Amino acid sequence: MKGLKKIFLGVMMLLMGAVAFGAEMDLSKVTLKDVNGMSYSFGKTGKPTYVKFWASWCPICLSGLEDINNLSKEKKDFEVVTIVSPGLAGEKKTEDFKKWYKSLDYKNIKVLLDEKGEASKMLNVRVYPTSAIVAADGKVQKVIPGHLEKAGIEKLFSSKMNDMMKEDKMMNNVKIKDEKMMNDKGMKDTMMKDDKMMNDKHMMKDDKMSMEKKL
Repeated sequence: MKGLKKIFLGVMMLLMGAVAFGAEMDLSKVTLKDVNGMSYSFGKTGKPTYVKFWASWCPICLSGLEDINNLSKEKKDFEVVTIVSPGLAGEKKTEDFKKWYKSLDYKNIKVLLDEKGEASKMLNVRVYPTSAIVAADGKVQKVIPGHLEKAGIEKLFSSKMNDMMKEDKMMNNVKIKDEKMMNDKGMKDTMMKDDKMMNDKHMMKDDKMSMEKKL
């Protein structure tokens, strides 16, 4: 029964979303504690960050922990952190999770506890595992549902891929700017149209008054 409950909760995560994708996702606004009680804030290291959302009941998540452990101990130009949500979506309670996780003996993985579901809601996480690419300033650049191998994670942080993501971000900014300009133009056109209607109305009134005086 417990297994069925966890599967049901996993399906519910797929069907439910807390926020619409595309809204601003800024993890620098979120501070979480790790399994050792240390606070962690995104956007403080000056490096981009790979984030993996996972759960203790997720077999594919557990199979990928060895990769994450190895990736975490290597010297690289990006940070690696993982996030779990104790007490939510079928996950163990905080103390039970800490005890269970420490028994796995992974020495290098940073595991953050999202006990209120803040980060998961902000990124609209619907399935485990889910990966996120976070820029050096804490803003989320990409959210990727599903499992990623170590090589795939490293590829995401290659210079070519980073350039592509920067271009995508620039294009999105241009699109937003263009939409704003269009909205501003629309408002301006509406105001000009209203002014013209008012002027026409006054001219008609003046003409009518002139005709009445002549009569």
